[in-house]
Amino acid sequence: MAVGTYALTSSANLKSYLNLSISTHDTLLEDLIDRATELAENYTNRKLKARAYHYDSDESAYDADNAALDGNDRDRIILPQYPINSVTTLRINTMAIDARGTVFDSGYVIDKKNGIIILAGYIFTGGIKNIEMAYNAGYSTVPEDLAQACIEQAAWMFKQSSAGSSLLGVNNKNLPDGSVSYAANDLLPQVRMVLERYKKRIAI
Repeated sequence: MAVGTYALTSSANLKSYLNLSISTHDTLLEDLIDRATELAENYTNRKLKARAYHYDSDESAYDADNAALDGNDRDRIILPQYPINSVTTLRINTMAIDARGTVFDSGYVIDKKNGIIILAGYIFTGGIKNIEMAYNAGYSTVPEDLAQACIEQAAWMFKQSSAGSSLLGVNNKNLPDGSVSYAANDLLPQVRMVLERYKKRIAI
């Protein structure tokens, strides 16, 4: 077994952080990394690691949340997932729009970091799911602070497990100084602070 394709860190990194050299708990550690990644994505309301999103008339490939968008009658639109790595298809009301070749051409340009598609000579005509996209977005290399947040969250969850203590299934645990109590799946304060910086923006 291994961590999921879109995990924010590796089991090797987590084991190094925990100073574990044995392989006894590898499966548990991998599961906890995936769980910490899921918590991070739920909190930020984003898919953080790079992956493909696409619209296709074949319903099995229809991604209504990320690749079929509502037009806004403006010349720009924020994609649900970012940063943008590449765009392969953009259609407005089934009309294909090409990337802009020169400053004199019509077409689209990409603000990759902020996940914005900007049109020249067109607008994103208002409508419901009338913008069809195929693109790749997310972090090809996970930022260090995000990877570290995943490690710290997974490590804390491991310490709450039966492998790290006898607390698996217990709803909360007091920290060593006795000051705070967290539920098993709560985000640690330092993890939450990091994830705040990655929260999904409001689309325009």
